Parts: sequence; structure tokens; C-alpha cells
Amino acid sequence: MPRWYFHLYQSGDLLLDPEGTEIADLADVRTRAVAWARDIIATDARNGALYLDTRLCVADDRGATVLDIAFADAIAVVPGRDTVA
Repeated sequence: MPRWYFHLYQSGDLLLDPEGTEIADLADVRTRAVAWARDIIATDARNGALYLDTRLCVADDRGATVLDIAFADAIAVVPGRDTVA
């Protein structure tokens, strides 16, 4: 099974994934990457800050980037509605 590496870029810092994760195919890699991005966003929000300049870059076992998920693209920011009638 292929091994994929999920590297995190946030505010100029790089956190490399040294172990990688075995995932069957690129479609599943994308699903997992978006889910992880959203989990990190949720944790950041609980801590009081959102770092939408963060990216999750996925590399294959040769080190080639195959997917780049911008956190700003992983969520939708929806303005609230005015509830005053």
C-alpha cells in the first residue's frame, strides 16, 4: 500500500511528517487531508485563533507533492444573518 506524508505549513513554520500514513489511493488521501485540516482548524478555533494561511501538503514516498490543501479552502466562512425583525 502506498505511503503518504502530510506536511504542515503554518505561519512560516514547517512541520514534517516523518512517518507517513499508508492509504490506498489518492482519493482517500484527499478525503483524509481535508478531514485533518478541518480537525486542526477546529482545535485552533477552540484555542481562540484561526490560521487560514496554513497548508497541508501531501507528498508521496518519493517526496513529490501530490496534493496541497489550503486551510482557507477547507472550510466555508459564512456570515451570520441579521435576526432582528
